[in-house]
Amino acid sequence: MELSIILAKMVGLYCLVLSVSVILNYQRIPSLVEDFVRDEVLINVSGIIALIIGIIIVVLHPVITFDWRFIITAFGWGAFLIGIISLLIPELAIKIFNMPIEHRGLFILFCIVNFTFGVVLLKEGFLIDIPLPFEL
Repeated sequence: MELSIILAKMVGLYCLVLSVSVILNYQRIPSLVEDFVRDEVLINVSGIIALIIGIIIVVLHPVITFDWRFIITAFGWGAFLIGIISLLIPELAIKIFNMPIEHRGLFILFCIVNFTFGVVLLKEGFLIDIPLPFEL
């Protein structure tokens, strides 16, 4: 359980900072994505980083429960899969990374869900008693 708390703090902060950054820089995202997908080295390096993070979380936190800890496990599997796709099928990775440009509504939904997951994980990680409108 202590590992879940530590990972909740780390993943929660990541989700919250990423979501706020994307929302504040929303106009710049299309050009950032276009620059990113043109650089094969950047796709490979980000794939390696995602794969390492995914492997660490999947191996150390294989928790399949229907509470806040599952968010951490799902995050680990997501990072693991994105890492594999980026390294083995870069063309598919480019299509995935281009989604913010092609489907803005879906991208906004992703940011909202990511922000919500960040709040839930930070609440649990720092044991803050914040009433949420739903229960995990």
